[in-house]
Amino acid sequence: MNLIQRLFQKINQDFYLFNIIIPLTFIIFTLILMPIDQVFEFDTDEGIELAKANLYNQENINNISQFWSDHPPFFSIVIFKYLDLFGYSIINARILTLLFATLLIWCFSQILRLSLGRITAIVSIILLIISINFLRLSVSVMQGIPSLSLGMLSVYFLILYTRNLRLYLIILSGITLALSLQIKMIMLFLIPVILLYLFTSYDQLSPKKPVKVNLFNILTLPIVIWLLSLSIVFMTIGLMTQSLDLEKILFFHFSPNLKDTFSNENSFKNVIYIYLQNFDYLLLSLLGVKYQNIKTDNTYKIPLFWLIILTFVFLNHKPLWYHYMILISLPLVWLAAYGIKVILEKIRQINHPINILKLKQAQFSKFAIFTVIFTLFVIPIKLGIIQWENHNFVQKSPARFINLERILTYKNQSQWLFTDMGMYGFYSQINIPPEITVISRKRLNSGSIDSEFLFKVLEKYKPEQILINRFPSIFDLIKPYIEKNYQEIYVDKSTKHYLKKNIQKLS
Repeated sequence: MNLIQRLFQKINQDFYLFNIIIPLTFIIFTLILMPIDQVFEFDTDEGIELAKANLYNQENINNISQFWSDHPPFFSIVIFKYLDLFGYSIINARILTLLFATLLIWCFSQILRLSLGRITAIVSIILLIISINFLRLSVSVMQGIPSLSLGMLSVYFLILYTRNLRLYLIILSGITLALSLQIKMIMLFLIPVILLYLFTSYDQLSPKKPVKVNLFNILTLPIVIWLLSLSIVFMTIGLMTQSLDLEKILFFHFSPNLKDTFSNENSFKNVIYIYLQNFDYLLLSLLGVKYQNIKTDNTYKIPLFWLIILTFVFLNHKPLWYHYMILISLPLVWLAAYGIKVILEKIRQINHPINILKLKQAQFSKFAIFTVIFTLFVIPIKLGIIQWENHNFVQKSPARFINLERILTYKNQSQWLFTDMGMYGFYSQINIPPEITVISRKRLNSGSIDSEFLFKVLEKYKPEQILINRFPSIFDLIKPYIEKNYQEIYVDKSTKHYLKKNIQKLS
């Protein structure tokens, strides 16, 4: 009875710890640390996503193909439905992303708990949370964290399947990755990662008795079931949202012409820079490989394949944005967890209070001691950088909010707002023409936006207000049209705000 009671108590402890305490702690910690109600925008991509959702809200989109977008519209629809239910505010929108980030933390902690134990999982989760840009991305209304969280949920279902071979788990894994891809196609790299994992785990997943090779047996293979689940759900959502144009949502990002426009970008240097920013996790992962025979745990193959494949992808991809870094940080932290487990096991061998100078008694190498000291040293530095970045975001916001106030002055007379910053459209709830809702460096550099295109947009919608605040080149392209049809409201080095001549200018 004592054994059963202890087992039941342990199960309860793990359940509350990993399903309630850790997710809630993460949410509270993030809300305390991140000024989600004070920052105008954490990234200009926030404005793009929210401006698209705003168009759905105002029912100005009859056909999704009206949007120019290099990503599927699924996430914009999710934002629209969520805000329609909970209210249109920037806080609610950022909480939606935070919920996706909490799902990511939950999945990651469950995976590490199953493979490496409770304490290792907790320490690793802390390292992930304080990794570069993680908290910023956790509250930014962007596609990265939502797509990554669903990708991790797919991996979690897959790992559960390899442990108990329940068919519904492999189906759920395919479904959730399909949802992830419908948010952001960059998660395609997980397909070869998972296929390699399934191939290398074939002995573990295949029946012990030999079976005849026929169509039915082929269709019941885990790999085939997973691919069918993924394909059917991806195609179904794609047809429902009219988002199967692979030319825009996939091939545009890898086109040679686009790479040529970013000729100054050096992918090799950028990849090295990403690894250097995660140097502590890299050291920990090397420590795990050195001290532990990770071949006994098949789960390690997933972050290892992930890291190898994605590194080769990034070496051949331009440009590499800062928000791609989390795709390297996460598998590095996962592999670092093996090093953390080694450290914790060595520390348990010490009978007296922990003392870095006495770690040699636990047979730590100089490399291991350096890794521990370096990891502890950079933690306060990372927390300091988070606070410094938040301060900068808050400092830059008042000027943007003042621009917003000027826009709101003429809101009752404005149906359309022509701007290169979608966040103005969301805050003001004035629609931005669908053709220019997505204005990015990629699109500008690709040459798809020129004066002829912009003139057509201006003639079609005849926007009551024009505000250029990000790309001065756009103002240069439309300057003749503005001088002919608009009056100046406010102009400085970074902001150019104009109003149609037939609207009375207010003091």
